[in-house]
Amino acid sequence: MAVSEEQVRRIADLARLKPDGAAIARLTGELNGILEHVRALERLDVEGPEDTVHGSNGAITYRDPDLEPDGLVAGAPGDRAPDWRNGFFVVPRLPALDGGADEDRGAP
Repeated sequence: MAVSEEQVRRIADLARLKPDGAAIARLTGELNGILEHVRALERLDVEGPEDTVHGSNGAITYRDPDLEPDGLVAGAPGDRAPDWRNGFFVVPRLPALDGGADEDRGAP
């Protein structure tokens, strides 16, 4: 099934859009390209894929609640941050975004 320019005009009308002739032609091509991708997906063989999310036996393993916390999760985030102000990580601005301004634009 392909989308016609008349169908694109109808969809545009329902969306209260007023595309010109060139936009109608472009949108028709884009919608037909999307439909071709969907048809390609429909042709894929997806029968019997191996379950790789939960391992080979389908069992879900959880972290042992009795384990001691490691150094990466112990404490507050600011304890490991190079610059932490008022509950926020402070990162330097990119020079390209400065636009020549010298004011401090760090966290509040």
